[in-house]
Amino acid sequence: MKIKIKILSPVHIGNGNEISPIEYFLHNEQFIRINMEGLFNDQDFKILQEKFINSAYSERYIGSLLPNDLLLKHQLYAIKISENIKGEKVNPTNVKEHIKSAGRVYIPGSSLKGCILSGILENVLSQKRINRLDNFEELLSLSLSTIKKPNEYNLGKFINWLYISDTDFKNPSECLELSLVKVIGARTKSLLPILYETIKPNVEFTCEIKSKCKFSEEEILKMAEEFYKKVYIKEKDYAKNKSIIMPEIPSDGYILRIGQGSTAWATSFLILAEELNIKNYDIQRPQIQKIKGPPITRKLSSGIISMGWIKITKC
Repeated sequence: MKIKIKILSPVHIGNGNEISPIEYFLHNEQFIRINMEGLFNDQDFKILQEKFINSAYSERYIGSLLPNDLLLKHQLYAIKISENIKGEKVNPTNVKEHIKSAGRVYIPGSSLKGCILSGILENVLSQKRINRLDNFEELLSLSLSTIKKPNEYNLGKFINWLYISDTDFKNPSECLELSLVKVIGARTKSLLPILYETIKPNVEFTCEIKSKCKFSEEEILKMAEEFYKKVYIKEKDYAKNKSIIMPEIPSDGYILRIGQGSTAWATSFLILAEELNIKNYDIQRPQIQKIKGPPITRKLSSGIISMGWIKITKC
């Protein structure tokens, strides 16, 4: 089945890389990533190279080291700075890069599959009224064996129950923007800014989904949406009186959440434990954190926009 994915709020799926200020500059409300290989091969740069290298130790922002006209000759790509941060002072710092293939932006099928799996687990385990949540592998095996087709060999691990392709590919300039993401929470007295490449709201991707279990593609998406509507209610409750912007639940299609900003409501069994009254379950946190229970921090685009919400419809 072919599906369409519409971005409802800024989405970031990282590739583990960060773009240093020595690799980009901000110009005319755009984030411009530099083709460093092309720059270093430019004869106009050769006469500045030694000064550039020596100065880069103390000044890491390329826009302060080289003339704009030289940098503009070597654009790898350019994306707009989000409307929501125009007027704010954006200090050049590392930018978390969105995943790409051959320079083009996409949403990995594995990310979508993991997102949907969270909903399937919640649905199956809730119906079984389990009383412990301390062994993920056991719970995963139980869920996958429950949804397999009759008389079919065990579905086994994560890979076998559902096929989702990577989405189509888009040029960064048509789908990305530079977002200033702020982490807010009980222990942060001020907002901590992080720069991200994010997919803009209203951008659409397509991909293929094929069920390999006893449920149809539509049933799988419906089960996943039931879970993410519960997540939405939790986030909506958190947003009360905080001026946080959340997208509306669509009347057509299925709402899910993916990527950065999803919070532990979407990536753990917290909701399931609450529903089944399992008292001893808690999410894994660094040992230095003494906090227990629900997530108390949020990553918000511009400090006000709930991230990661998408809508899925059948093409």
